[in-house]
Amino acid sequence: MRALLVALAALVALLPAPRAVHAEPRALVSLSVLTYNTHGLPSWLAGDDPPARYPLLLEKAARFDVVLLQEDFAHQPIVDAGKRHPLLVRGNGAWRGWPVFQGAGLTLLAHLAALASPVLAPYELCHGWLSAANDCFGHKGYLMQRLQLAGGAAIDVWNTHLDAGAGDGDQSAREFQLQRLAAAIARHSGARAVIAGGDFNLDWDEPSERALLERFLARAGLAIAARTPEGAWRSRLDYLLYRPAADTALAVREAGMARDFVGPAGAPLSDHPAIFAVFEVGYSSDASGSPSQ
Repeated sequence: MRALLVALAALVALLPAPRAVHAEPRALVSLSVLTYNTHGLPSWLAGDDPPARYPLLLEKAARFDVVLLQEDFAHQPIVDAGKRHPLLVRGNGAWRGWPVFQGAGLTLLAHLAALASPVLAPYELCHGWLSAANDCFGHKGYLMQRLQLAGGAAIDVWNTHLDAGAGDGDQSAREFQLQRLAAAIARHSGARAVIAGGDFNLDWDEPSERALLERFLARAGLAIAARTPEGAWRSRLDYLLYRPAADTALAVREAGMARDFVGPAGAPLSDHPAIFAVFEVGYSSDASGSPSQ
């Protein structure tokens, strides 16, 4: 028996050693994103002094990798002159030309490079001219830019602003706009990683509006990364949303309201809060994929 065991041991020693199995390494990068409705109406409508506010809010926004602005209607030259991000994308595509506001006031700023051309489109439906928040004077829409992250990964970033107002017509307009937005994400982003932000004009504390948002999240496969903290603002309308991809992991490391967006006297720099999220992005070496849309 002993001789048999010795022979078996000798035979095992001659066999090749098992190959070690290593999981494919995933690179990790941090990505900070801010969404901010800047209350950028002309001064006579805004009721304050936007030209004094804008340079300060742009200075505070400079620390974020990606900044999504809404209501950048009347003070675009200040943004263009004061921006600290090398990439600026603006607009939501052509629908109608009006003598008042142009587009949805959407602007994307980034410290990252753009991949391919942006996707810009209006919702082509609004509710209210001289009533119901007057949304038809600034036709709402969406903006998407695919961005190149360090190491080669890519992520699709969406910016939007939906109709305001609390009436049935406003709610129906938002529902239509969310359907258009979900369809656009499916068409242009496919299965890619996505971050979407903006002023959705859906109050988290109103059950019917929260339900509308949750239906959109389910349809688009998105989750909430950040929203206005409870008790921090009169209404909670602004959100950052996200979804990972098979080759691009997304995890929320930090999120909330950027409380330093106030002026020297402590007054907020807009009638909306500044909402941010810091994501940890993990991706494999082939996560950049094709920039085709």
